[in-house]
Amino acid sequence: MMQQVYEETTTLDERCYQLFDLTPEILMEHAGMALAHEVKKKLSSKKSVLFLCGMGNNGADGMVAARILHGDYHVRIFLPCVPKSSLAKRQLERAIKAGVLVVSELIDADIYVDALFGAGLNRMLDERMCGLLKEVNAKKGYKIACDIPSGILNDLRLNQVIFKADKTVTMGALKVSLFHDNVKDYVGKIKVANLGLSKTTYQEIATDTYLLRKKDLKLPYRRQKNSNKGSFGHVAILQGSKEGAAHLAAMGAFHFGAGLVSVLGEKKGKYPPYLMYSAQLPKNANVIVAGMGLEMPFDEASVRHLLCENPHPLVIDASLCHHGLINVLLKMQKPLVLTPHPKELSAIWRIVFGQDVSVEQIQANRFFYAKYFSTHFPHAVLLLKGANTIIAFDGELFINTYGTQALAKGGSGDVLSGMIGALLAQGYLPKDAAISASLAHALSLKKIKENNFSFTPLDICKGLKWLSKK
Repeated sequence: MMQQVYEETTTLDERCYQLFDLTPEILMEHAGMALAHEVKKKLSSKKSVLFLCGMGNNGADGMVAARILHGDYHVRIFLPCVPKSSLAKRQLERAIKAGVLVVSELIDADIYVDALFGAGLNRMLDERMCGLLKEVNAKKGYKIACDIPSGILNDLRLNQVIFKADKTVTMGALKVSLFHDNVKDYVGKIKVANLGLSKTTYQEIATDTYLLRKKDLKLPYRRQKNSNKGSFGHVAILQGSKEGAAHLAAMGAFHFGAGLVSVLGEKKGKYPPYLMYSAQLPKNANVIVAGMGLEMPFDEASVRHLLCENPHPLVIDASLCHHGLINVLLKMQKPLVLTPHPKELSAIWRIVFGQDVSVEQIQANRFFYAKYFSTHFPHAVLLLKGANTIIAFDGELFINTYGTQALAKGGSGDVLSGMIGALLAQGYLPKDAAISASLAHALSLKKIKENNFSFTPLDICKGLKWLSKK
């Protein structure tokens, strides 16, 4: 079962109170124990930890953890604000009675724990708090965020300064706000804290958003011994004026299991001998990949005929995201995977919905736009590229966090489109093809040891040879 991701977990907490008679204080004790456990992994008898505790229940979680660790480790609490919630006041009193020292200024430590605001932050931070976060971020120690790094608001806006965590211990369940592109450099490794119930029991309320893991990758292993090249499909790649893009897509398709790959266009230069060239769509082709390198103006009539006058599934990328043919293809209700980056989604939005939505607006709320699109076109799969790729289908969202900055090179997306086409050709459903190709695309770099700035799209093809889910 895929890991569920929630827009908010207050509803899950309230269910615990009502059904299991678990009070907020009981959940808080478990949250504090989980936080203390993660802090302890980085502690030794010679190391120190400073808990930065806010005025609410997030601060109280930190106070519980400080109390648990005190006595075995060098622990201090720093309070930039006077506690206001009843639980924060009570937990501070307990921590002090246990002997935890409260300091009045930011001191040096080996570990800093951000328990200032958590998921409840609903306002931009003032100058004083921004200054505190800047000062902590400049410290050399290991940094752990309690629930959500301070500076990320509950409506997904971002403060001008955000706590930069090496690890985030989030309470009860994964939260959407941890997976926006704009916070990928701030959340670090993410660990879900148990709040006194199993994950299955606590997360029993259904969600429509999921975090993809390595085990969700379904590789196209060839298990049928009595087979031939036709058994594994034939991908047709439309070549545009920038033919290199089509060749990268074709190589992605061939290396990801397609039995045959044809480039529709004239052969220019020396290319791998396993790629075929054809002026027309081959009769046995069963998938078409188009858009990459298709610079405008192009022969719209012939492209429309190619894409529309057959039942084959389509993978559409790049230039076609800027063209009115998108409307035609979406209305046809045929199997379709769109693979835009944010600028291309902005163009699609203008064509399809008649609304000007900027790249900045999309990036500020990627999940909203991906879901909105998928609910309006439930037959189509949208793969929105980014630091964390989102795959949307029929109102459900799937998040791929494995992508790295090494992939930020021209041509990487072309290879991905070809890989999706290869899986479609081999019988995968569009959603499954997008998910597995996206995971394989990112994970293919795992065993490549070169400097990440030297990576080329062909390294993806090389990495696919050694790919596994381990």
